[in-house]
Amino acid sequence: MSGPLRLRPDGLATGPQDPVPGPPARRPGSIRRTTSIDMRRGAPGDEQEVLGVGRDLLTLADGTTQVVDAARVAATVDRMGIVTSFASDPPVPALDGLIGEPVRSGLRRRVDALAGEHRERATVLHQILDDLPMAALISGYGASREVPDFTMPPESAAGMTDLCSGWRAGATMLGHLETTGLFPIPLGPDAPPLTDADDPLGWHDLPELQRRSIRRTRRLDVVLADGVAEVDVHYRDSHLGPGDEVEDVLHEYRLAVTVDPVSLEVRSASADAHVLPWPECPGALASAERVVGEPVTGLRPLVALQFTGTSTCTHLNDSLRSLAGVQSLVAALR
Repeated sequence: MSGPLRLRPDGLATGPQDPVPGPPARRPGSIRRTTSIDMRRGAPGDEQEVLGVGRDLLTLADGTTQVVDAARVAATVDRMGIVTSFASDPPVPALDGLIGEPVRSGLRRRVDALAGEHRERATVLHQILDDLPMAALISGYGASREVPDFTMPPESAAGMTDLCSGWRAGATMLGHLETTGLFPIPLGPDAPPLTDADDPLGWHDLPELQRRSIRRTRRLDVVLADGVAEVDVHYRDSHLGPGDEVEDVLHEYRLAVTVDPVSLEVRSASADAHVLPWPECPGALASAERVVGEPVTGLRPLVALQFTGTSTCTHLNDSLRSLAGVQSLVAALR
């Protein structure tokens, strides 16, 4: 259920502002994937630090747990968006080929070429790397908040018009830009904790969120019940400013999905928008149903090719892409 619209300080209406208060209890006989990626900005012009962490935690029928996959990524990105250093655990020497390349354009394609076995196995490492381009993009919102009266060149806005539901021509965001010449910066509600104090194993050890950072987090819970794999997906982008601000939520979705555990085809899918910046953004929710009948193993290329335009949302698309991980999570439950 989504919260009511509210007015921003500049008078513009927002999308839903109803952040998820915490994770559900882990169920016996389930597996949980959690990932986080932090983009840490220094002073203007400094390199950004990237820290990605993730884990698959199997909860057995008796309540005991077992880590079945884990990964960590540390990288730096210069002010032009070029990867200047890269390291991962588990180490993948071929991924040194990302150094000197853009962090946004083409990175997913290069990752798949350099570490195809991680793509095929839908590992935690691949999920972290798949999130890196959009985490870098979202980091720009944090930087723009520190620029009074942030503007966007008309040609840049034109290139993104009708990219997604929130960027549709004449809608709140682009309408404000056209009228005032100023780009309205997304603001969000305070971020509730992702963790549950009564379940210290419920998330991997989240790094401390540093000032001038954005964080992208994911949680996928999978359990086999009544002949299907039930999948609960939670995704959040949040930001922490340079001063006395508190962490606020930029984007947040939950998805409820069922998957055939043998064929890995999606049987049902629905999305709920908890936090989105603009009133038009939830218009993309119905697009989640378009993955029904598709195998999770093919969702990444399918979404990239077919989920475009104003009926979709870039961040919901990424949540649908993350369902590729169900392949390895179901395998671990057998």
